[in-house]
Amino acid sequence: MKKTMIRFFLAVLALMLIYIGFNRIDARALAVVEPLPPLPAGAFAPSNGYYRLWTLIEPETVDVETEAAILPYRRLFDPAFDNDKFIGEWDQEKYKSKFRLPEYRKEYNFLSRTNWEWSQVLTARAPLVRYQTEYPFMFDRYERMTDCERFVDFTTMRVDAPIPNLLAWLHHVRASVALDILRAHDGDWPGAAAHLLRHLRFANRAVRGSRMLITNLVGKAAARQILWGLNVLMNQKECPRELVQAIFSSTPPLSYGEFGSEIPFRAEARIPMEYEFQQKKGFFQLLAYKLFYQKNRTNNIRERYMKELITLEKTPPVQWDQGSLREAPMHASGAFWWLQNPVGKKLLDAFGPNFMTVIYKSYALKAHYDMVHIAADLHLHYDPSRPIGETLDRLASYQELLDLCSGKPYKWDEAKQILYSIGIDRVDNGGETLDFSKIRGSDYTLPVILYMK
Repeated sequence: MKKTMIRFFLAVLALMLIYIGFNRIDARALAVVEPLPPLPAGAFAPSNGYYRLWTLIEPETVDVETEAAILPYRRLFDPAFDNDKFIGEWDQEKYKSKFRLPEYRKEYNFLSRTNWEWSQVLTARAPLVRYQTEYPFMFDRYERMTDCERFVDFTTMRVDAPIPNLLAWLHHVRASVALDILRAHDGDWPGAAAHLLRHLRFANRAVRGSRMLITNLVGKAAARQILWGLNVLMNQKECPRELVQAIFSSTPPLSYGEFGSEIPFRAEARIPMEYEFQQKKGFFQLLAYKLFYQKNRTNNIRERYMKELITLEKTPPVQWDQGSLREAPMHASGAFWWLQNPVGKKLLDAFGPNFMTVIYKSYALKAHYDMVHIAADLHLHYDPSRPIGETLDRLASYQELLDLCSGKPYKWDEAKQILYSIGIDRVDNGGETLDFSKIRGSDYTLPVILYMK
């Protein structure tokens, strides 16, 4: 009996050693995704709008124009400094508490509202004006940020890299758009349109110049909000023709870099995945990381998937294969998933969700931008004696700016008075727009209200 038990334990030990040894055999590292482009010269110059984004929430008493205000953020990522030291000392909670964001205050809950309507803005006039009066320094900083001719995200590719307070930026964009609608209502139509168009150009620069995916996404959200504001102005009966002409002239076709996510996707492939396990203090977690994590094999899977995403996003959805609309497969699944690289599979599953939503938002921005340009052209050429569909067919903008999800002109629904794209699922749902997390069944819609002008 004793010999049997010894043999049993020796057999178990041998299997465990074989299992550990098998998991120590890693794959050869592959470089599937192109390296990130080097930062352009002058990326750390004070004229970079990315600094302005960082300093947006500094207390009112801080002069954000000074080197002293910019230096703490520069130290995080500029190679001239010890980045490890300053990132290690970074206090995220202290940074957030520098300025208490308005969304924590009940009277400013309106800042979370998206797609302002004309009537909603008029109803919210009092809190909007109060917000503008209470935080003039933030409006001044926002204006200085949008004045910057360059936006270079210089974030270092590491999991613990701090990022600016992007929520403050997005909330401020919403407030600014609503105030511009009020500005137009009060008679300054040219000033409102010029202001919105200038901010739209900055948002486009932010999308093109971002390296972190979350910054890229907030830039897209800001651009869509501004486009919606421009469309609200055009939909008013009192909107001057000169304003519509300015919108039409100031919305040339977007390049892929201004609505896509290639650089952030490439950055995602460069961020070390094992950081989470390296930070764990428990003995067994560290042991699991040391024994059952195959770095190259894990990174190769991730790189292949990111390459697939980049190729997918750069390809118009009308050309996608039937099975293209899918999220990353789960790796820690099946009865024997734990046999090879179990820690790596766990990390991959934590890494991969919702990337298709990123592509959905990319094409939402492209579609809304195109449709605002087409809507401006339609307003300029509206003829009440002719069916709107016939007028659209005569517009060069409508024929040239095709819906990349269908390969055909954007849809016009006469009864609903909307332009719409069929969305990246390539199914026409009659202009129904769902939440951005629900990719399937959602179109991209723009209301177009036409008057006899």
